[in-house]
Amino acid sequence: MTTPESARGAELERLQRLVGMLKQDASNPSLRQHFFDQAARAGCSDLIVETADSLLASSPRDPWLLFQKANGEIGRREYRNALAVLSQVRELGVADPAVDSNVGLCHFCLHEFDQARAPLERCYAAGVRDAGTVRLLITTLHHLSSMEEAVKVAGENEALARGDAALAGAYALLYLDSNDSGKAAQWAKVALDLNPKSLDGRITQATLLTARLETQKARSMLQDLIDDAPQLGRAWIGLGTLDLLAQDLASAKQRLARGLELMPSHVGSWHVLGWAQLLSGDLLAAETTFQRALEIDRNFAETHGALASLAAMRGENVKARHLIEVALRLDPQCLSARFAESVLSKNAGSPEQAQKILSAAVADVAGRDSSALSKLLTKGSRQ
Repeated sequence: MTTPESARGAELERLQRLVGMLKQDASNPSLRQHFFDQAARAGCSDLIVETADSLLASSPRDPWLLFQKANGEIGRREYRNALAVLSQVRELGVADPAVDSNVGLCHFCLHEFDQARAPLERCYAAGVRDAGTVRLLITTLHHLSSMEEAVKVAGENEALARGDAALAGAYALLYLDSNDSGKAAQWAKVALDLNPKSLDGRITQATLLTARLETQKARSMLQDLIDDAPQLGRAWIGLGTLDLLAQDLASAKQRLARGLELMPSHVGSWHVLGWAQLLSGDLLAAETTFQRALEIDRNFAETHGALASLAAMRGENVKARHLIEVALRLDPQCLSARFAESVLSKNAGSPEQAQKILSAAVADVAGRDSSALSKLLTKGSRQ
């Protein structure tokens, strides 16, 4: 009876025989191709790098061998090493979409999205339209908050996404953060039909459920997500948001802080934490949090409105009115600015009284009005 272990052993033996043959006939193109193809399929990344190094000793400027070595380095997740080897390939004058694709992938995996963008866009412009490349490009643009460009690429490749769960999930998150809940729900369904365990599809659904205040369903889905993927920042933020709506402030702050450790660039999540801190009466912590949101995006009206709310709660009326003006200039529908106006108009007189107004506002959101919540949950770059 053949076991997986014995089959793996036999496969490694075949690869080692091919290595021996390569040492005797290193310039045989079909033999080289066969070995590296078989080794890649077997996931033998270390052997790929070792064999490429051995062959490069006598042909150090062979771009094909260098490219195979880079593939091996990518396979063992040594992305810096891979980039160094791919740089050598480029220096030899090779201009191939496959090189751009791998360079983009390496920068993407290193979270260097600004450096991933150009090679991925060149690859796409060259006509590469496989699901993996399109997903990398869309997700990179999403991370860089280049939403219009990402939506354009998505629109050009819808047929491709209908057959690929990972790409459909990327679409779902893209449209979620582009405030298109209809398309977000549509693509989440596609992703989940193709793969019921799709993380992107599930987090999109859970976020939409939260925005619709279907809190019980949302909480169950988010807890399942954390069980499956404890490093998924959006799931922690989602649970923290539900805790905030339930006014379980201690749990809300703990979960929101955990989520922000994992996705520190998501502006809306900083806001949810800031409001939880405000409800707790910790105005200094809330101010620090809202200032962090301001550093990420100075043009998000809700940040200026939140800072206006803080000023109003402290009785700094002149400062509050100025920040309200800024917020409403950026967004006439800014909800945090309207809250700040409410505090001023009711002449709260003390942070304690202002907190009562805020508690009532949060209870109102929890009861019937999800517009503020939806805006915050979908504000930020992809994480």
